[in-house]
Amino acid sequence: MQTTEQRAMLKELQQADFVVVELTLYTNTHPDDMEGLEQWRLAIKEAARARKAYEKRFGPISYHSIPSEQALETGWRWNQAPWPWQM
Repeated sequence: MQTTEQRAMLKELQQADFVVVELTLYTNTHPDDMEGLEQWRLAIKEAARARKAYEKRFGPISYHSIPSEQALETGWRWNQAPWPWQM
C-alpha cells in the first residue's frame, strides 16, 4: 500500500516526465526555438532529480533505473513482490 508521501513523490515524477515528453515533441517540431530547447534541458534535469529522490526513498521505479543504494542494501529483486506499483 502506497503512503501519502510515496503517492505525492510518484505524482511529481510523473508530471516531470510528462513535461519532458511534451517539450521533446515541441523541440522536434521547433528545432530553432532556443528558449524551448533550454526549457527541455531544465525539464530533463528536474525529472532526473525527481526520479533520484523517489528511488532513494522507495527503490527503483523501472528496470532502466540503475539500482539505488537502498535497493542494493535490501537486495531488491524484480521477481519478488511488492513491485513498485503495488506499494
